Amino acid sequence: MGDIETGAAKRESFDAYSLIIGFTGSPGSGCSFLAEGIVSVLGGHDGRRHGHYYKVSDFLRQEAKRRSLPETVANLQTLGDEFRRKEGLSVLVEKCLEQVKEDDRIANFSQDEETVILIDGIKNEGEVKYLRQFANFYLVSVHADRDTREARLVGDSAPDRRFNTHEEFVTADRRDEEEEIVNGQQIKRCNYLADIIVINDKKLTTGRQKTEIYQRFVDDYIYPMRKVRKGERPHERPPRVEETLMTMAYCASKRSSCLKRKVGAVIAYVRSIEDEYPDAHIDEATDRDIPFQVVSVGYNDIPLGTPCVFSEWKTCYREYLQEERAKALKNCWNCGELLPVSIKCAHCGSENASRSLRCSECDSDLLADYACQKCGHRVFSICLPGEEGMPGKLLDMCRALHAEESAILGLAGISKGGHGQLVLYTTTFPCNLCANKIVAAGIRRVYYAEPYTMKESEELLQRCGVKTTRFEGIKSTAYFRLYV
Repeated sequence: MGDIETGAAKRESFDAYSLIIGFTGSPGSGCSFLAEGIVSVLGGHDGRRHGHYYKVSDFLRQEAKRRSLPETVANLQTLGDEFRRKEGLSVLVEKCLEQVKEDDRIANFSQDEETVILIDGIKNEGEVKYLRQFANFYLVSVHADRDTREARLVGDSAPDRRFNTHEEFVTADRRDEEEEIVNGQQIKRCNYLADIIVINDKKLTTGRQKTEIYQRFVDDYIYPMRKVRKGERPHERPPRVEETLMTMAYCASKRSSCLKRKVGAVIAYVRSIEDEYPDAHIDEATDRDIPFQVVSVGYNDIPLGTPCVFSEWKTCYREYLQEERAKALKNCWNCGELLPVSIKCAHCGSENASRSLRCSECDSDLLADYACQKCGHRVFSICLPGEEGMPGKLLDMCRALHAEESAILGLAGISKGGHGQLVLYTTTFPCNLCANKIVAAGIRRVYYAEPYTMKESEELLQRCGVKTTRFEGIKSTAYFRLYV
């Protein structure tokens, strides 16, 4: 009896089992650099390419030309918001996949079981949800710090110039990160939903260095993805220590009942590769031999009582306090103009008499976007605690313990003297309150997955000798798919 063909080999056209890799990231992070480079090293047989690259923004650029609009980042962002509002949150990736199907009809590349479709420029949660219907879809989040990204994009000397000034870059970057409308740019949310995190902050000066980066991505990620698609054992190497412990942190976060963000944390004694193998080359073979001991796990939640949703205010207590402050505000802080009782949404135009934080019609940030009718100042964004004009996020009023706090409290009663360095793995960068406790607990290193940091906590940890490292690798959403 002959070998049974896999489902992938039988396919004759693009369908739900096609291997699709999406890329999301802030401006200048290097999504296009990585995706285009991966295509260049994938190659193929008999002149056929294994990698097929598409950009979500191509449709927007065509629309900008049709309307005779300059193809600026701001114009493309606005067009994207418009199409998602009018035709649904997934409209841009749907149009992208229509092009994939058309190209496949001509070239028949789906018949090749090694085919990889790369989609660059995913910016909205709705786009991610739509692509999740494909059994072999993976989302890659590409990161670089803001200074590095700005150097790549701003000014005459920038290698990929898109902005003339620092102010233009910051405006576009903040808008991309978390635009407070459902149909807007949501890089922050997309990063959270990613399956794989790639750090791209090194300056690569030679073609060989770049090729090594591309090939490493193919070996570490695309190779096992292809194996999974064909129903085979996906990976030869075990997961790295950081991937295992960060997956545990994400697992813990699922127990949180917080209405704003679910965070998990794991504290472990971890021996460093340098300590175990001082003269050896650091690679995956040595990483598997590094022992670790988990000593505490935590997640953000209320220690006693009931979650906020079951309380008298029926919402996050911090948001409740902000709304109460907003109701008490009678005049514009800048010009003294009497504020109207009913606030009109800047995005959909609906009226809101209760001064709630979010619009009941379009779910946009109602109060933060409101401007005084006389002087134009954004009144509430300056005056409300936790908004851009007021430092802090009312964290001291939150009823819940943070994940890092919960994990640190779990150290009580555990005898000190474990082997290795005490390391914290957290799904989100610690706030200032948790940073104090991290230092006091003797934790010497912090790995974090979500990169949106508080300046004060970052400075405190650095000043006290706690090393912070951005997590890179396979996240919990793909951990059990790519490591079997």
